[in-house]
Amino acid sequence: MLGNGKRVVVSASAALLLAVAGCGGDSLPAAADGTDLATCSDGTCEVLVESGDVLDLPELGRVEIAIEEDMLEVASRSDDGQGNTSELSAAGAAGRQLVLNEQRFTVVAVLGGQGVLRVGS
Repeated sequence: MLGNGKRVVVSASAALLLAVAGCGGDSLPAAADGTDLATCSDGTCEVLVESGDVLDLPELGRVEIAIEEDMLEVASRSDDGQGNTSELSAAGAAGRQLVLNEQRFTVVAVLGGQGVLRVGS
């Protein structure tokens, strides 16, 4: 009962709708390391990323992040100083494991131009 003595009746379907709406189906899970990309410098982290973010990893150096729709891409580019460049890249949707030169990445979730990425085992 409310303080004014009136009763509020909520149907079962309305209660279910409220419960489902609060489940966060339209949101990303929390990343263990938040948005602190520097935590990846040891080769292990779980971070919230968006296109244009760069991770500095011990084995790969700079790893650039790109997100398009439900796909997250990791790309490492290197230059030998003599005009020769190489690029390693891999992309996947949520739940996919990506590997670049033995460095493992897991795409935890992707939504609305952002993603949760786990680096390392």
